[in-house]
Amino acid sequence: MDMHAVVIHEPGGPEVLHYESMPVPEPGIGEVRVRMRAAGLNHRDIWVRTGTSGPFTGPVIPGSDGAGEIDAAGPGVFGIETGKKVVILPGMSCGRCEACLSGQQPACLQYRIFDGTYAEYVVVPQQNVAPMPSGLTFTEAASIGIPFLTAEECLKRAQALPGQTLFLWGATGGLGVAILQLAKLRGVRVIAATRSAARADKLKQLHADDVLVWDGTRDVTGEVLNLTGQRGVDVVVDSLGQLTFAQSLAMARRGGVVVTVGGTTGTTMQCDLAQIFRRRLTILGAFMGQSGILPRLLPLFARGVLLPVIDHTYPLEQADQAHEQLQRGVFGKIVLEL
Repeated sequence: MDMHAVVIHEPGGPEVLHYESMPVPEPGIGEVRVRMRAAGLNHRDIWVRTGTSGPFTGPVIPGSDGAGEIDAAGPGVFGIETGKKVVILPGMSCGRCEACLSGQQPACLQYRIFDGTYAEYVVVPQQNVAPMPSGLTFTEAASIGIPFLTAEECLKRAQALPGQTLFLWGATGGLGVAILQLAKLRGVRVIAATRSAARADKLKQLHADDVLVWDGTRDVTGEVLNLTGQRGVDVVVDSLGQLTFAQSLAMARRGGVVVTVGGTTGTTMQCDLAQIFRRRLTILGAFMGQSGILPRLLPLFARGVLLPVIDHTYPLEQADQAHEQLQRGVFGKIVLEL
């Protein structure tokens, strides 16, 4: 039996995403096969496509987030019925080391992010699927994974508290929208930055307290200090990296926290260490999150406490167009429908 999938044979632009026919994979011991119905796009998919996420060892089927139905189970799988609707848990780890056994999977030396959801069928370990709550569509469920896993880990590491103020770079992307919603759920004041004036109102609709339209060049530190009575913010979440990190350090209050969750503008920078130790700043990194986060958050979407925010959908065979749209900029997520 064959299936369709999007395959990358060599790194490059969207044109290297090839819609192809290939054999359906068979589940091994402890694995399940999922008939995919939707796959969510992440910026990581662009890095996989361009070979900037690490050495390219193609061919590879991109995609880490998705939702579908259990199609088959391998030997040793119990308690999962064929036809059950599930969401892919994208973090892969050994499951046996101290980090895994204590629920800290991202600290596992074998930790990696799954690739393969741009396909009609995928095979994953049984522990890498979570039940999909009723009240969600496949498209909505596929938009949640990596952004909300990372957002929850970010806020947990920062110990964001009710009444604190958080500055959020890149607020309109999938991760930004996730951080905004989870921060507001914690009772945190959010100052959000976007390059698009047209998207400022959308951020307000998601309850951002203040929105700065940033042109990508000017220093907004003064504006942030004015909004906080010259105190600075308690937490800065920076997913842009090289272009903004110096501003992130400058706008944090004395004793504040700066969390780096990505580097979409580059990952190399210089900074004055004196401002870190003299102002007692804490610098944290957040990368994905514990596997238990997603099963805990999914029911909140089913109840309407959290909202899946989807900008565009495309059929699987138009993955190249979806990547082009993602690179132009989106509000929320892009999802491929199968």
